[in-house]
Amino acid sequence: MNIYEKILKELPVGFAIGKINCGKDGIPCCELTETNTAFRALTGSEDPQNGRKMPEIFAGESEQTEILGEIALNGGEKSFEAFFGVPPKRHSVKVFSPQKNFFAVLISECGDKHGNETENGDNPELTDIVQFLPDAMLAVDRNRRIIIWNKAIEKMTGIPASYMLGRDDSAYSIPFYGEPRRQLIDLIFLGDDDIRPQYGNFFRENGTITAEVFCPALYNNEGAWIYAKASPLRNKSGNVIGAVEITRDINEQRLAAASLKAKTAFLEAQINSSPDGIIVVSDKKIRTLVNRRAAEIFNLPPSVVETDEYAPLIEYVKNLIVDPELFTEKLDYLYEHPGVTSRDVMTLKNGTVLDRYTAPVTDGDGLYYGRIWTFRDITESIRLETALSKEKNLLETTLASVFDGVISADNKGKVMFMNRAAEQLTGFSQDEARGMPIEKILKIRNIKNGETGGKILKRVLKLKKAIKPENPAVLISRDGTEYFIEGSAAPMTEKDGKIIGVVLAFRDFSERQQKQEEIKYLSYHDQLTGLYNRRFYEEEIKRLDNKNNLPLSIIMGDVNGLKLINDSFGHTMGDELLIKVAEILKKGCRSGDIVARLGGDEFLILLPKTGASEAETIIRRFSDLSKESRVGSIDISVSFGHGTKKHEEDNFQEVFRQTEDLMYRQKLCENLSMRSKNIDLIMNTLYEKNNREMLHSKRVSKLCELIAAKMNFDEDGINQICLAGLMHDIGKIGIDENILNKPSKADKDEWCEIKRHSEIGYRILSSVNEFSEIAKFVLEHHERWGGHGYPRGLKGTEISLQARIIAVADAFDAMTTERTYSKAVSEEEAIRELIRCSGTHFDPQVVKVLVEEVAGKEKAEFLYKKIKNQSGIC
Repeated sequence: MNIYEKILKELPVGFAIGKINCGKDGIPCCELTETNTAFRALTGSEDPQNGRKMPEIFAGESEQTEILGEIALNGGEKSFEAFFGVPPKRHSVKVFSPQKNFFAVLISECGDKHGNETENGDNPELTDIVQFLPDAMLAVDRNRRIIIWNKAIEKMTGIPASYMLGRDDSAYSIPFYGEPRRQLIDLIFLGDDDIRPQYGNFFRENGTITAEVFCPALYNNEGAWIYAKASPLRNKSGNVIGAVEITRDINEQRLAAASLKAKTAFLEAQINSSPDGIIVVSDKKIRTLVNRRAAEIFNLPPSVVETDEYAPLIEYVKNLIVDPELFTEKLDYLYEHPGVTSRDVMTLKNGTVLDRYTAPVTDGDGLYYGRIWTFRDITESIRLETALSKEKNLLETTLASVFDGVISADNKGKVMFMNRAAEQLTGFSQDEARGMPIEKILKIRNIKNGETGGKILKRVLKLKKAIKPENPAVLISRDGTEYFIEGSAAPMTEKDGKIIGVVLAFRDFSERQQKQEEIKYLSYHDQLTGLYNRRFYEEEIKRLDNKNNLPLSIIMGDVNGLKLINDSFGHTMGDELLIKVAEILKKGCRSGDIVARLGGDEFLILLPKTGASEAETIIRRFSDLSKESRVGSIDISVSFGHGTKKHEEDNFQEVFRQTEDLMYRQKLCENLSMRSKNIDLIMNTLYEKNNREMLHSKRVSKLCELIAAKMNFDEDGINQICLAGLMHDIGKIGIDENILNKPSKADKDEWCEIKRHSEIGYRILSSVNEFSEIAKFVLEHHERWGGHGYPRGLKGTEISLQARIIAVADAFDAMTTERTYSKAVSEEEAIRELIRCSGTHFDPQVVKVLVEEVAGKEKAEFLYKKIKNQSGIC
């Protein structure tokens, strides 16, 4: 074995040489031909691995195997990291090719540095490996002549191998120390009495020597700390034939260690000056630190403080605690779950209360080193907190019982307290609001000046006194609900007068504000239509009647046929008509115009800065909108008049009077036709409600015509009574159709309602000039000859003849026609009843005319004689 082989066999860096064999399938197979002891140790086996395939070493990593094949076939070099060994560790691997189809592997645990190639040797492949070693290496023969000076040591010393190889007499020490002197490699040949004291961390085992030393001449006399390892080189007989020294630069580690020592000293000083007790325990449950405050808190004796053992400390502390079992359970849990952070309170038997916090100690990679405990004496804080809590609870209970909302904020505007009333009004709980800006919780806006809660707080802090805003404010709660509130704000001060915040007290003013608004609204608005009322108009005209608003026009409108609609269809329909008219007026006006209902069926529009022509345009717009609108089947008709104040000296009241006159003249023209239309509408509506009424009315009209002709009425009289007979039940338009169509007889209340129809009919017809005469006949057609009819109880000839004729015709048709509550009788039976009631219910002369017309003279005489012989009361 030559010198290089010997060196490589003894190197602490693993190396191996292998070759590439290609199989029949063309896939290269990497096999080892030679390995050193370090390689076998690093790869996890003490058995020789010659002939073993590299994929087995790399745990089947095909990518790394391909690298070996590529280097062996194509040359070059490559470095990478791989995991192998037992247990698997991360290693640095460097691969190069000493010759075609061969590869060399250098392995070291991660953190080692790779070196350079070696110089010449008996075995070129091994020489190359030496040069690639990551550590600086020198070797001497038995005469202490330098035989190896690799690239790494060249770089460290700055002296090339060509200069050093072959030199002796301690020449290798000059590049390290600047002078010839004995060094670690010399201990292989000489005693160590005069050398050993120069080194630190000196250690000898099985002939190998390790130590640390500072070498001032390295790196161009900058100097560096090195770790050196010297081993003997022996031949096959075991004789020493030389020595090798591996040198590693540990300057950074030494500096880091010194820095760490300084930092540790500083950290220990900080920990010992901490007001909290601190105890640090390693992952092996070795106590590494107890600061002075911890020793004071637990009154630790020197025997516990001075030992690194964990158990005595725990046992001692357990004896001090009120609940030692809970303490033990907590410790066991935390050491079974090293990643858990915990904070709680522990109480000692002497009454001391400690805030205990513990957390795991880990590095940046998450590696667990142990656990740190901190202990803070909070006994006094707990006592004060308890006293303050009682005082606070008393105050909060008092504030919670009041109906006013109360919020306190510090002088930075952050909420500190809210009572229940404030929670309900704002929509935030105290826990949610605490620490938040008051503007986000108390969202208020002063109605008049827009002042917010934040501004109120700042004003109190600036004025340093209580304030009470004059105007109510709007509070917008969390869900968007708006409340009117009123209240006050005052500064909170300490004993020395320092202001520490502001307290705001407020109450819900919404209901009272709403009532005030409603009263104000009703005082200026018409309740039915929502338009302004006469009071508002009168106040508004005072404001507008000035030269700035000239020309100032007004439009007056009066709804045609409202009374007739009310009488015919009821006031509900009349109200709907008025509401619809109000909508038309608002729609037809401009944004600055003022629409008011003066009362009843009269409306007025104020038009500032508007001339007569513009007023006429607006009226046409009203008329067009009216034609497009209806209320049920009722057409909308409004009579309008307008006037304009053009000059400042003009009297507005005179303009108003002229406008009113114009409107009434217009109404006279439009009202008659409108009423006639409404009569037709009423009749059609009645007939639509009850088809039987239409047929009944036509039959009654025909009977009235026959009777009037027999009684020698002229043509106009006959036409008039025909029309009266047709309209005699027009008043039923105002009766509930459920009563009219009831299948059984009406009860007392319903009968009273039905009896109203003659009066309703009278009011409807009397409102139209052309029907005013027949209105009286309709009113009286249920009066009775004997005076027991309705509505006025007239008797005999007090009742108009036309009404008496309608009464007989109405009764005859009612008896001979099937009703919902009674069956029809024959004409003879009806005639018998009319004759029987003649002189009590009906005019005898009218009855006789109808009987003779229907039954004939002979039959009539027979019936009269027969009935006179019978008794009975009609």
